[in-house]
Amino acid sequence: MVQIYPEVSLFNSSPPLRGLSPTRLSIESPQAELIAAAFSQFALTSVNPFYWFYGPNPLILSSSVEDIPMPITESHVVSRLPQIMPGSEINFKAVLDDTHSLVDYQNGLCIIQWFISRNVEAFEREKEVYAILSQLESSKNSILRCYDWLHMDHTDALNLHPNLSLVDATTIQALLFEHIDGLVPLSVKDVTTDIAEAALKALCGVHAAHVLHGDIRRQNMHLLPDGRVVWTGFGAAKSASHHPLRRQDFWNEAASAWTLLYSKMLPDKLIGNLNPDY
Repeated sequence: MVQIYPEVSLFNSSPPLRGLSPTRLSIESPQAELIAAAFSQFALTSVNPFYWFYGPNPLILSSSVEDIPMPITESHVVSRLPQIMPGSEINFKAVLDDTHSLVDYQNGLCIIQWFISRNVEAFEREKEVYAILSQLESSKNSILRCYDWLHMDHTDALNLHPNLSLVDATTIQALLFEHIDGLVPLSVKDVTTDIAEAALKALCGVHAAHVLHGDIRRQNMHLLPDGRVVWTGFGAAKSASHHPLRRQDFWNEAASAWTLLYSKMLPDKLIGNLNPDY
């Protein structure tokens, strides 16, 4: 399976990968006494007694497989992300946070993510990978759709984000994303086994484009009202078009996501540790 991943999803292997989607157990909602005891143990040791509740990670590679040469030799070639030209009609609606604002563009709401001069490398990485991910059918449902990119001067930028910090800024660039009502970061409170599976499937979709996310954290998974999960935060991403990547790199990143979802977030939800420090 490692030899054909990421072109073939982990969920399409034959035979199926055992333990990839753990069985839903009848005791998935433990009694209050058990939860209290588990949380007390966690408070004393920082170890969640339910760490193994969903079984061992089925994606951990042996050293013998890790050492086999399996480079990605083909890459996806797509057109570049279009640039919004000066004079385009973009109207400010609201500030979302320090680096995001809500705007109206072409008769619809969009989100602008701002990159100031110190984040030029992160901007170029995100622009590169979104150009790939937004245009491939196998990947576009795994992310927020990215429409265009912008390059602006101080005045135009402040018109679209009045609170933007531009101290010593020499370059102001931004990406324009679709806006989806009800989109929220995936929290321990909200995660379920179905949502965990959706998140892992979405990561397989990212990998299918030969894009390595590079920053597997819960803050980079976002939940939609319909239960779909999308990945964000591609500032550390790498594409096989520009970086030497191995199939094991993608497999190991999927293993990291499995650990985050099934060995950390879901077990923490079981014991009531809803605000972990990871």
